[in-house]
Amino acid sequence: MAADARPSAGHGLLLVRRPPAAVGRWLRRGLVAATVAPLGRWTGVTVAEQLARSAAPYDVALEVLAARPVPRAACPAIGMFALDGRAIVTLQPGGVRRTQHWLVWQPRTGVVETPSLPRLGLSALLGAAGAGSRGPDVAGVLRSGDGEPLDVLVTVLGLLGLPGEELLVRGHCTGAADIEPGARGVLAFDRLVADEAQHRAEWEAAWGEPVPGREREVR
Repeated sequence: MAADARPSAGHGLLLVRRPPAAVGRWLRRGLVAATVAPLGRWTGVTVAEQLARSAAPYDVALEVLAARPVPRAACPAIGMFALDGRAIVTLQPGGVRRTQHWLVWQPRTGVVETPSLPRLGLSALLGAAGAGSRGPDVAGVLRSGDGEPLDVLVTVLGLLGLPGEELLVRGHCTGAADIEPGARGVLAFDRLVADEAQHRAEWEAAWGEPVPGREREVR
């Protein structure tokens, strides 16, 4: 696929600490067609297509990539995504506590609260990127509501000293390769989601209430 065709897939970047070959094996077990590139100490990943191979509602490739847990050996993993008119920064830290944390920026507002998602603190982001001295600069950009989501992501990426701007903006870069997800894994995922939906519908029809633990479920 030509590099100038990639932006139609959206703008996203996942930086992981594993060689491209290992990242490729992980992506083949996933749900999205992706583009992978070696970026020094990091490997960069972006989506190659706008839609994931899985069925709705899990068919938005950027959302699927942003939410997918990264293997422990590939952490820390830093994600940057332009989604629904917002800039989203994610961190999956290394160590025992590997809960993914989220920072959501909105035009004319700056950083917004995300009650249903663990919030990403600036110090954790700076530590994962190895950019502790750039804290005030990054904080200033995130506090401001000026600019568009992609511009904010590019600025933060640069301030953190992280690679991957071309992959984030254009969806391609020198040395990049495309990775296809395995069809069997996608089919298994769709079957699991369909089975859970059927179980939920049967429960609600029988008991007239949501399945326990599902009341706060969000897409």
